[in-house]
Amino acid sequence: MGSVVLVSSQKRDIGKTVLATKMSIEMSKIGKNVLLMDLSTGKKKISEYLGVNEDIIYDIKDVLDMTCSLEQAVIEINDKLSILPNPRIAGKLGVIKSELFLKMLDEAKSKYDVIVADIDKISLSYIDFKSVQSAIIMNNNDFSCIKELNNEKDIANKFGLNNIIAVINKFNKKNASSGTMMKLKDIQKLTEIQNMNIIEDNAIYLNANCDVLFSNQDNSFNMVVKKIINKI
Repeated sequence: MGSVVLVSSQKRDIGKTVLATKMSIEMSKIGKNVLLMDLSTGKKKISEYLGVNEDIIYDIKDVLDMTCSLEQAVIEINDKLSILPNPRIAGKLGVIKSELFLKMLDEAKSKYDVIVADIDKISLSYIDFKSVQSAIIMNNNDFSCIKELNNEKDIANKFGLNNIIAVINKFNKKNASSGTMMKLKDIQKLTEIQNMNIIEDNAIYLNANCDVLFSNQDNSFNMVVKKIINKI
C-alpha cells in the first residue's frame, strides 16, 4: 500500500504547489511510483507547471463524482510520475465529501508507492488522518507564521499524525536580522517543531516551468526537497 503525504499552507502564493511538484519529481527519479493529486485552489495548477494543461479530459472532481475511473483521469508524466489534475473550470471542485476522498485515496494507495496531495489547509474537513503518513506545512517568516504553523501542527497531532515537517519558504534573512520578520530560532522555539527547513528567496521558482522543476540546481530549494524525501 502506498504512503500519503499532505502538502499544505494557510497562506496563498507561498510556493506549496511548486514544492509538492518538485518532491514528486525527485521521488520518481529514485524509482518511486508517484501520484501527485492537485486539490489546491491556488491560481496556477500542477498541470500548468508540467505543461499538460491541454491534455486534461477528466479531472480529480470527475473521479470524486465517479464520472470516470481514477485510471481514466490520471495523466502520466513519465513511467514513474503521474498527476491527478485539478479542474480547469473555476469552482468545479466545490465541496469534497470525506467518504469520496477516502475511496479515491484507497484506490490510489493500491496502485502507487507514494501519493502526494497538494491541499490548502490541514483543517479541511475531508482529510482522513488515519490514511496519512506525513504532513508538510509551509509558511514564510512573517509574524503570523507562529499562529498558523501551530494551528496546523495542533490539528495534525490531535488526529495522531506525528510526522510533521515545517518548511519556511521565501525566508527573508535581512528582515529577520532587522527584527521586522521572524528569526529561525524564534520560530522553532515558539512552534516547538523540530523538523524545520528553510528555503531562501529564489526568483527562479516564482514562475517555474517543467524544465526548471526537473533540473538539479544547487540551491536551498533542492536541498530542502532532498531532506524532506529522506524524512517521509
